[in-house]
Amino acid sequence: MAFWKSQLPFSKWGPSKSGIRARLIRSFTIAILIPSIVTCIAGTMMIRNEVYRRAETRVSSDLESAKEIYSNYLARLKDALRIHATRMAIYGALVNEDKSALGPEMERVKAAEGFDLLILTDASGRAFYRTGNPSLSGDDFQDLYVQRVLQNRTPVSGSEIITAEELARESPALAEVTRMDVTPTPMAQPSEIKQITSGMLMKGAAPVFTADGRFVGVLVGAVLLNRSYEIVDKIRTIVFRDEIYQGKEVGTATIFQDDVRISTNVLNADGSRATSTRVSAEVAEEVLQHGKTRRGRAFVVNDWYISAYTPIRDLLGKTIGMLYVGTLEQPYRDSLRQNLYVFLGITLLGVALISWVAIAVAQRISAPIRAMADAAQRIAEGDYTQKVEPSSNDEIGILAENFNRMVAELVRSHQELKDWGENLERKVEKRTAQLKAVQDHLIQSEKLAGVGKLAAGIAHEINNPLTCVLTNSSLLLEELPLDDPHRAEVQSIVDESLRCRKIVKGLLDFARQTKPQKQALNLNQVAEHVLALVRKQASFRNIAIVLNLDPDLPSVSADRDQIQQVILNIVLNAADAMSGGGELRLSSQRDPENRVVELSVSDTGPGISDEIREKLFEPFFTTKPTGTGLGLAIAYGIVQRHKGDLKVDSTPKGTTLTVVLPLDGTSSDV
Repeated sequence: MAFWKSQLPFSKWGPSKSGIRARLIRSFTIAILIPSIVTCIAGTMMIRNEVYRRAETRVSSDLESAKEIYSNYLARLKDALRIHATRMAIYGALVNEDKSALGPEMERVKAAEGFDLLILTDASGRAFYRTGNPSLSGDDFQDLYVQRVLQNRTPVSGSEIITAEELARESPALAEVTRMDVTPTPMAQPSEIKQITSGMLMKGAAPVFTADGRFVGVLVGAVLLNRSYEIVDKIRTIVFRDEIYQGKEVGTATIFQDDVRISTNVLNADGSRATSTRVSAEVAEEVLQHGKTRRGRAFVVNDWYISAYTPIRDLLGKTIGMLYVGTLEQPYRDSLRQNLYVFLGITLLGVALISWVAIAVAQRISAPIRAMADAAQRIAEGDYTQKVEPSSNDEIGILAENFNRMVAELVRSHQELKDWGENLERKVEKRTAQLKAVQDHLIQSEKLAGVGKLAAGIAHEINNPLTCVLTNSSLLLEELPLDDPHRAEVQSIVDESLRCRKIVKGLLDFARQTKPQKQALNLNQVAEHVLALVRKQASFRNIAIVLNLDPDLPSVSADRDQIQQVILNIVLNAADAMSGGGELRLSSQRDPENRVVELSVSDTGPGISDEIREKLFEPFFTTKPTGTGLGLAIAYGIVQRHKGDLKVDSTPKGTTLTVVLPLDGTSSDV
């Protein structure tokens, strides 16, 4: 009986020593693998869908930009015709029915505006003069554009298909440009058309009035889009910034006449433009036949693109072609593949780590069970005085010793944990403040980048019509006699146009973000040079200048002109803040801990409110009646490009702006 009692615990627990550990490992393995497999599959699908969703969102935005560029060309064509229709040489020829001086003037207008066709009709719609075929006149030229002008007396512009016969009548040379053999294209709709001879025009018409407001004719102008690559290349430059990936242009744009590419920067395999190739059948059906905008993945000539197509319609709303933009799919595929590799690598590493932890945990769980089994065996034999003594050398003794040590350690660890928690809280607060500063810095950077891109686009689009206004008003001013009563108004137009040009230049300076031309630079010398430039200005007469410059200040690697512009902007703003006089202090110092050099400019003005301080570096924000709000925004951008920082400290007694630049040309923790 005693033997049975002594062996019963062993027969119960002994076979389970390895079995418990094995079952725990199997359970952990199943619990790890199933979620890992599900996570891999779900994660892969989510990453793929997100990558392509972002790509389609971007191409939709790119299509809207391309449509805006196309519309701007139409608007510019209409405005050009409207302006030139007011020339005395044009309406004078109609009034006097004299073409002798009309030809050179029409040719100048045609060359200046880049027109391919320029036609002048009389008030009844009969052709009076053709630049492409001067010998032909007197015929009825009442096409849809002329009819609209005759009815409404307002300018009009749009897209139009012109037949080969009409084009040959207007300009035999242009008829040859439009003729092209259609290239057989895989996936295109079956078609018996082997050659296209018609052309697509950007066309406009404007009424011609005499000086006293009498309607005398219509000025018609057009630009042939066939084999003209200005628009598509401009779309690629503005929208896609001529980005290259593995030797290929990332962004492409195309103008289709029906389903044939007549203007494109999509390239064939040999590097030539894929002009005369056709679009796929499914795109032609959805866009040309149903008039819908199509977005998605498409095979374009010889590669896959994330693309978007939108109809081009004439004045009557008939679809005559398409405008296409597309971004190369390869970068997204490569990015997706890299993300998947990283995701799978992290997953496998996690599985391996968790498996190792599972085995260790299983071992730790099974060891105490074996120890308790040995203790239970001795108790089952009737030895109720058995105690787990810390001094024993068996597993029970080790477990008891660790338990006793654990109690002692628990008390000590609790106190350490409390102290550690308090220390951690302080570190978290400090780190949170640092992260908040970094976040504010990133938000400001994104604002500057976004507004810079917008400013560049606005400045570019404004510059062309502004140049036209300035040129024509200047010419008109030269032609007016000195005693002309309208000379003052024209002079005002010229002056205001010049002021607009100055604003546009400021926008371009802000958006250009020129790469710094770095050299060894001493901030003390730059500051002294800036003070020499402004010291004698009227705004500095009542301002006392105090210098506290470190004579041992080390040089930094920076662009002299750009840093001088930063300090000049800050000094001028400080002077503006002390319109009634005050003290301007410039100090410099080195911060060896952060490896930076600091130059501070302080004034004794009224200070800056918290609300204004938050917007201080935002473009176009200004408190001055005549300011542009670009000075400090440009300064902030320059300091950023030098991997530095621009800090503001303001009280009711004055404001201090500090330029911080790294000694080694790299980013610092400031």
